[in-house]
Amino acid sequence: MTGLRSTIQLAALLVLGLASMAMAQSPGPLNGQVFGSGNRALVVVVHGDVSKGGPATYHYDLARRIADQNRGVTVFALVRPGYTGQSGAKSPGSNNGRRDHYTKQNNALVAKTIQNLAKATGNSKVIGIGHSGGAAQVGAIAGMYPGLIDSAILVSCPCNITEWRAKRGKSAWRNSLSPHTYIKHARGTRILAVVGTKDTNTFPKLSQDFVAAAKARGLPAAYVPVNGASHGFNGLQRTVEQLAKQEIAN
Repeated sequence: MTGLRSTIQLAALLVLGLASMAMAQSPGPLNGQVFGSGNRALVVVVHGDVSKGGPATYHYDLARRIADQNRGVTVFALVRPGYTGQSGAKSPGSNNGRRDHYTKQNNALVAKTIQNLAKATGNSKVIGIGHSGGAAQVGAIAGMYPGLIDSAILVSCPCNITEWRAKRGKSAWRNSLSPHTYIKHARGTRILAVVGTKDTNTFPKLSQDFVAAAKARGLPAAYVPVNGASHGFNGLQRTVEQLAKQEIAN
């Protein structure tokens, strides 16, 4: 009996090990990294445009910290279409040279990955966290795929893309979909718009206007200014961690 018990225990450990290895990878179509495990909530963290070049990995630290701080939660650091994440793993799709790439096709890839993750992990509560361009995609997806995201934490969001480009004196992005356009279709999503008061890229007014539009549609929404912070993620991360914990607990 002792030998049989040992064999059963070894088999169980092997199964658990294989499951953990499987969850280190995305169920697709986009790549990324899983931190933590459990069906208390699924948190998907989406990076910005990383316009200076290089891999998209800065959001891994936030994903890891949320998993460490919240037991029973699965957190996924998603690598957007056409970007390269950890160990050179590139997500399918194109980022168009990191310009004008918040497209219908790319948003569909992000949404499908979230859907697959929720199914694979058995999670019914989904929290989407996006920074900058990632916030634009998460915000648009909340309206394009109603009911998919329960809480959207939009950090430094260019939520009205036409106004954002104009305010920066930049050429229009004609292929990118604006969260402001799709908020009228959103339902059941709580919107939290986080922005630094000194953000001169995705100006605070863009987040304020988006929250106002969400409230006008009857959605629970809040504008969360971070005093003295700019567009960079480092000055905003602690606030985002606290909001993530709040939304997981709700």
